[in-house]
Amino acid sequence: MVSSKMDQIGQTQLSEIRIPSDVLEVDPEGHLRIDGHRASDLVAQFGSPLYVTVESTLRQNCHSILAAFNAHWPAGVEVFYAIKTNNTLAIRHILSQEQIGGECFGLNEYRATLENGVPGDRIILNGSDKSRDEIALALSHGSVINIDHEDEIAVIAGLSSAAHPARVNLRIKLHSEAFDQFDSAFFKSADKISDALAASKWGASLPEALRLVQLILAEPRLKLIGLSSHVGRFSNLPEAAAVGAAELAKVAIALQAETGFWPEVLDLGGGWPRQREPESRQSAMNPHAIGDYAAAVAQALTQALGGRPLPKLWLEPGRYLVGNAVLLLGRVGAVRKDLGRVWTHMDASTNHLMRIETSRSWYHVLPADRMHAPYEATTDIVGPTCIPSLLAGGRPMPDLKRGDVVAFLDAGMYAEVISNQFNGMPRPANVLVAAGRADLIRRRETYADIFGTHLVPDHIDVTATKP
Repeated sequence: MVSSKMDQIGQTQLSEIRIPSDVLEVDPEGHLRIDGHRASDLVAQFGSPLYVTVESTLRQNCHSILAAFNAHWPAGVEVFYAIKTNNTLAIRHILSQEQIGGECFGLNEYRATLENGVPGDRIILNGSDKSRDEIALALSHGSVINIDHEDEIAVIAGLSSAAHPARVNLRIKLHSEAFDQFDSAFFKSADKISDALAASKWGASLPEALRLVQLILAEPRLKLIGLSSHVGRFSNLPEAAAVGAAELAKVAIALQAETGFWPEVLDLGGGWPRQREPESRQSAMNPHAIGDYAAAVAQALTQALGGRPLPKLWLEPGRYLVGNAVLLLGRVGAVRKDLGRVWTHMDASTNHLMRIETSRSWYHVLPADRMHAPYEATTDIVGPTCIPSLLAGGRPMPDLKRGDVVAFLDAGMYAEVISNQFNGMPRPANVLVAAGRADLIRRRETYADIFGTHLVPDHIDVTATKP
């Protein structure tokens, strides 16, 4: 007999987890629609598994973060997309249309940002050990470099001139005990957040920052415009973001007292939480909207700066912009029952949502073809690889059948960029949907894509010696 609790889950799950920029609905036949497109129709047309990118969600997320911070920070805000989160070029084009700048690591991320609509002067180059080639390319296009190490100062100066000094920020290591009021479980590597931040390879502590600021200010070929920090998402409490902002302000004040330098820019980095976030490792929704973080940060900064001139704020979001803008669709294969357990096999695997394996991320899963069906039992949803590939464990689900389509929400962040070909699995295609159209933006890999870079020397080539 189906329990009333299971039935209630089946009828209300989407409405309870839907967030403002989602364009997900259920049609009268009980099928999940993604901006008007039935999920199963997309799979029928483009194959499975399949990433689906929602254009309107991307654009709405851009508008939301800019509006939230501009409403609370009168000195102005600029947003730079962290392309490491998802480097799909069509996504970068959409963000470029929305006037979103770029944050990148390395030559390839820099080129992908520059060549897909972002002016060079709206790109930030990050990295703890940047190569000369990376620095030279960034400087040739007028980009900002977040200095992370003393060695970079001489390289940047040697590639610049006093007539056209390079714009730089200094990356700061924030490791204050003020962070230790929050739970450190997210880091998995330290009892205290301050210890985890101190162990990070990024940035300069206050004593080191003082020395580096003096070196930069003494170099006429460099123009120091601001300070940068990136603590990242370790808590979904707005108070946690406020502490990070206040600690950066305290560093700025301490540096001013010793050097006279006052930043035009404070770069607060990324990691801005969303209302439905797999990285929380739980099903519970985050009750805080982006405006709550903007308000908390603005209040903390204003108080910490104590009447000093307000710098412009720079943000480097990735997950906030693209997280819920991509879904992963897959088809059900074998459904196995034994020892009182149920295993629902998918053609998708943790190859395609690797943060499950690396960070214990927890994704909301929807029975895209049976959204009106009661949830009859719990099942482990698993992939086809030779490891457990547990996509979702112990989930209430309807009675799923072979061929049904299942949707994993929030696949926009660190899914495609970390996906792999374990067990020879080709990486999925990606289709961009907007009202009335669906366009392929990444083709599905083939056998040739998987093995095309491999070389076999002649002396061991068995195919060449066959009769």
